[in-house]
Amino acid sequence: MVVGIQRGLEDIKSQLEKRGFDVVYIENYNYPVDAIIYAGNSFNISCISRNNMPQFTMGKRTQYGVFMINSQGQTIDEIEEMLKKRCYTPLF
Repeated sequence: MVVGIQRGLEDIKSQLEKRGFDVVYIENYNYPVDAIIYAGNSFNISCISRNNMPQFTMGKRTQYGVFMINSQGQTIDEIEEMLKKRCYTPLF
């Protein structure tokens, strides 16, 4: 799983890499990502380009977009669980 992350979240980036995720800075990454992690309301959504969106036939799933996670108030364990389940709550 490729995770795009907002600059300034280096601690989260480091911890996710230790847990086996491929983490890139979204601001200058021009390839598809599975998820984007940002903080609060300071994320500049204009840095997401069409190149970051998986094509409809890529990967295991079809017709899906980019999963966005606001890291504010979340622990690294909660973020990891969201990434794995692609869900914010334990409803599934």
